[in-house]
Amino acid sequence: MIVRTGIVSGKRIGDAISEFTRITGIDQISDSYEAITGKSCGCEKRKQGLNKIQFPSFSILYHS
Repeated sequence: MIVRTGIVSGKRIGDAISEFTRITGIDQISDSYEAITGKSCGCEKRKQGLNKIQFPSFSILYHS
C-alpha cells in the first residue's frame, strides 16, 4: 500500500518537520499547550532556526 503524505523533497528541514507534525497530528499538542497556558510553544522560532541550516548537496559526494 502506498501512502502519500504530500511532503515535498527539497524543503528546508524546519518546514519538513512542521509538515510532518501537521500530518501526524502532533501539532495539536502545541495548540493545546498554547490554549491552556496562553504562551507560545516556540515552534515557529524553532522552525525558522532549523530552516537556516544549510546541508551539503549529496550529488557532490557521487561526482568525484
